[in-house]
Amino acid sequence: MSPRIISHRGKTDLSSPENDLTGIQEAINLGVDMVEFDVRKTSDEVLVCHHDAKVNGVSVSNLTYESLKISNEQLCKLEEVLSLCKGKIGVNLEIKEEGFETKAIDLLVANFSYDKIYVTSFIPSVIRSVKSQDSKIVSGLLLGDAMSYQVFYRIVKEAISMKDFYYSKADFISPYYKIYEMGLMRNFQKKGIPIQLWTVNELNLLKDLINSDIQSIVTDVPSQILGK
Repeated sequence: MSPRIISHRGKTDLSSPENDLTGIQEAINLGVDMVEFDVRKTSDEVLVCHHDAKVNGVSVSNLTYESLKISNEQLCKLEEVLSLCKGKIGVNLEIKEEGFETKAIDLLVANFSYDKIYVTSFIPSVIRSVKSQDSKIVSGLLLGDAMSYQVFYRIVKEAISMKDFYYSKADFISPYYKIYEMGLMRNFQKKGIPIQLWTVNELNLLKDLINSDIQSIVTDVPSQILGK
């Protein structure tokens, strides 16, 4: 079975808007398997699709939805994205911080069948919370949020011990693709743990991975391999 092709932040190519309803609609039209997007919570409890933790030096969690909307007219609520995707495409929700797992889960299962849902996070406790609340939600632990020496040390440590993965109760591991290329996922592969790679934009590698046993591929350029 070929890997699922997942549009990174709703992009179809490098010039596409991110976490944006227009871009997500384009990804749906292209025919990707799933759309990935980032979710944070505002100070007035609104779940929004937003990648960065801060806007003009202020945490998203300390801003209201309306004030955030002023700085980004294309900002969309999670409910709006799910409504757009419902019945058309699968969703890969990346939870960027702790504290709203229950609300996100409730929205997901109310709108999608379990085979159309992935939840991912860099935070092991977030994935553990998701799995504890609903074990049927397919979830993945993200790995490699930056390429500093400190992060690389954590990557190597996790590649050997798999400690965070087991703690999180994740169903799959989702490393930055360079980690996979370096051979650091061998322990996971030996144990038959599914792998999702991000963010793969190199056309030759994308073509190679299409015929691999990788579970899913997150990419900014799905248009290059879907040929539309």
